[in-house]
Amino acid sequence: MVNLVLCVFTYSMPAKYWMLAAAVCLLAGMGRTEKTIIMVRKETNSDEAVFIRGGRDDGTAIPITHLCDSPTSAAYNAWKVNDTLLDWGAENLSEQGKYISGNGAIYRAKGTPLWWSTNDVTSDSYHYANYLGEHYWVVELDMDCDSLNNDVDKGWFQVKALQGNFENWHHFYIGMYAGSVFTWETLPSGQGEAGGNVGGMHPYQSGMLNHAGRCGKVNIFEWGSPSCVINEMVPAPAYYQCD
Repeated sequence: MVNLVLCVFTYSMPAKYWMLAAAVCLLAGMGRTEKTIIMVRKETNSDEAVFIRGGRDDGTAIPITHLCDSPTSAAYNAWKVNDTLLDWGAENLSEQGKYISGNGAIYRAKGTPLWWSTNDVTSDSYHYANYLGEHYWVVELDMDCDSLNNDVDKGWFQVKALQGNFENWHHFYIGMYAGSVFTWETLPSGQGEAGGNVGGMHPYQSGMLNHAGRCGKVNIFEWGSPSCVINEMVPAPAYYQCD
């Protein structure tokens, strides 16, 4: 898939610069994006949620677009709004969607949200890419793979999960919002060679303590574990509705 950017030029711009500006604009707007699925296994309680943060090896963000609504999580459906970057930063307080609970409480996103899934086909939380069991938090993204085609990342990306608890979601100081409260996962060692039908060894330094996945693939991680499974993209069944 190719992204296009609409560029607007004014008469005040000298004509000799129009061609250069048009070329720069077109190149900036073009990026090969591919559907990428990320799953993180984490057993949680009903009052908890899982997010991810990540990016390129140099710490810069990766452009993303959420592809689906969750069939069961109103919180995910709210948090994914205007979440356009997989990055290591905190939530975008001015743009990223906020979840408002039934009692009116406002919960800001802690990163890129995921929703809980199972491999039980009779459950509303069933996800077609989950063949492993319960507690796999999942997200379907359109990811800018071109931004990862460089001498360092080589089509891979880094990611780490974090967990929030609705009972202790925000930190306030003198009545003012002062930040998010969450728990980072920690990996005891660097990720080794990934399993799966398109796994293999990531291109990063051995001391890197994040998960490493591949753009355009199904990436399956486990909270706090350096193990990883990477498979080719699974076609969605015909009945699967993805808005």
